[in-house]
Amino acid sequence: MIRKALNNLVKSAVSSFKMADIVPTAAAMSSDGDSMTVSPATADDRKRAADNSPDKDCKMQKLEVPDSVSSIDVTNGSDGPKRSKLLKRKVAILLSYAGANYVGMQRNPGVQTIEEDLVNALVKSGAIPEDCGRNMNKMSFQRCARTDKGVSAAGQVVSLKVLMLDNLMERINEHLPPVIRVMGVTRTTGGFNCKNNCEFRTYMYLIPTFAFTPLEDFTLEKYRVSDEKIEEVGEQLKKYIGTHNFHNFTSGKAFTDPSANRYIKEFTCEKGFVDDGLEFAVIKVKGQSFMLHQIRKMLGLVLAVVRGLTPPSTVERAFQEPKLDIPRAPGLGLVLEAVHYDCYNKRWGNDGLHEPLTFEASKEKIEAFKHKHIYPNIIVREKYNKSMLQWLSTLPLHSYDVVGTRNPLRIAATEMKKAQEEQSESSSSDIEASKTAMESAIQAALKQRTEPASEPEPLQETKQTNSEPSNEETASHTVQEALSPSDKPEQQDRTETDSTDSHNVTSKEQVN
Repeated sequence: MIRKALNNLVKSAVSSFKMADIVPTAAAMSSDGDSMTVSPATADDRKRAADNSPDKDCKMQKLEVPDSVSSIDVTNGSDGPKRSKLLKRKVAILLSYAGANYVGMQRNPGVQTIEEDLVNALVKSGAIPEDCGRNMNKMSFQRCARTDKGVSAAGQVVSLKVLMLDNLMERINEHLPPVIRVMGVTRTTGGFNCKNNCEFRTYMYLIPTFAFTPLEDFTLEKYRVSDEKIEEVGEQLKKYIGTHNFHNFTSGKAFTDPSANRYIKEFTCEKGFVDDGLEFAVIKVKGQSFMLHQIRKMLGLVLAVVRGLTPPSTVERAFQEPKLDIPRAPGLGLVLEAVHYDCYNKRWGNDGLHEPLTFEASKEKIEAFKHKHIYPNIIVREKYNKSMLQWLSTLPLHSYDVVGTRNPLRIAATEMKKAQEEQSESSSSDIEASKTAMESAIQAALKQRTEPASEPEPLQETKQTNSEPSNEETASHTVQEALSPSDKPEQQDRTETDSTDSHNVTSKEQVN
C-alpha cells in the first residue's frame, strides 16, 4: 500500500511539471557528444528565449471586445496592414413604403415585392453577404406583418442580423427607390423576433367619406360628412372590440379553428382632411394580430350597415358559426401605421445596453413620408381609378346571409356581365393599353404633387343635401358596371395581410 501511494505521488508530480519551462543552457549542456543534461531554466533564460522567438511578430493579440463595439482592428504582423473584422448583430429596421406598385410585402419569386427591393439594397450596401440575400434564413430575417397587394406601411419593422457598418441607414437608403425608406435601425437582443415580440399592430384606413352615404342618396365625390355620421360609424366599429371569432372575416378558416379567435383593442373613426375636392375620414384599428383580409372585411360589413343594406345585428351574427356572405373593402386605403413592443421595451429598453423600440426620433420623418408618398398615392389613384366608388356599387349584390342564399340581383348582374363580355370587341391588347395609359396618367399626376398642401382645406360642417348631381359630379354606378374586372376575386397569394394562422390568439394576454 505504501509503495502504491508513493508511485501515485511521483506520477502526480511528474504530470504537473511544465516542460515549457525547460530551456537548454550552455552551462547545462555536456560535451560528451552523445548526451545532454537539461536543467530547469532561469527567469533570464526564459526571457531571452521569448525575445528571440521568430514567431513573435506573427502572433495575433486576442482582445476582449465589448458587446457594444461594432468592429475591431486585428494586427497581422508588425509591419503588415490593419484589417477590420465586422461583427454581425441583430437589429430592428423601421420601414416606410408606398405599396401601390407592389404585390405585397413578402418576397415572392417572379413578382415585385417590398422585401425583394429591401434585400437587394442590403446586399449592395454591404450590410449582408450575397449568399444571405439568396437564403434569408441565414440572416434570421423576419417581418412583423405581411401586407396585401397595394397596401402601404408607415411603420413596418423587420428584424435580422447585419454587419454593423457606419451610417448603415444611409447606406441602405442609397440603394432603395424613393417609395421605400429605412427610417431607423436599432440594436436589439440576440433573441429578438419582430413578429413574435410584437404585442399589437395599428392599421389606418384612409376612406372617402362619400362611402358613408345612404343607399337611396346619390354617391357624390363632393359629399361632406357630418359629426353625427362619424359617430354612427364609430358605434358600429366598436362592436368588433374584444375577443371574437372572426372566421367570417377571412377565407379558409373554420369556426372551430382556435386561431380564428382574435383580440381587437381599439377601433375608431374620425374626420380627416379634404384634398383635391375629395374628403377623407381616418379609421384606425389596433389589435394583436389580423388574418387574411380581416380588416377589409370588417370595414366592408360596417359600410354595408351604414348604407342600410343590412341590419346592424349582422355584425353580431358574423361572430357565430354560419358562414356569411360579407364584402371586402378595397385595399388601396389600408396602411400599416405602427407596431408596438411594450413588453420588450419594459424588459430590455432601459437595461443600459439596448434602446426601446419606440422610434420616437423617426416620427417626423414618417409623417413627412406619409404626406409625400402614401397619401398622394391613395388620393390620386382614388380620383382616377375610383376603386371605392366602383366597389360601393357592388354592395347590393351581396346577400349578407348564409353563403349560398339566392340573390336575384346578383344572378341578373352575372348574366348581364356575361352577355357584355360575349358582345365586347375589345381585345386583351386594347385592355392592356388602356391600363398602361391610366397608370401613365396617375404617375403624371403624382409628379405634380411634389409636396402636400401646407394647410388642408377646412372641413364643412353643413350636412349633405339630396340634390341632383350635376354633369361634373359622379353618381352611383349601375348594376351592369358592378362586376367590372377590378371586382373579380383577387388571387390569394403569399403576400397577404399579417396572416398569423399558426398562432392561436384567444385572449388579451396572448401575444402574436
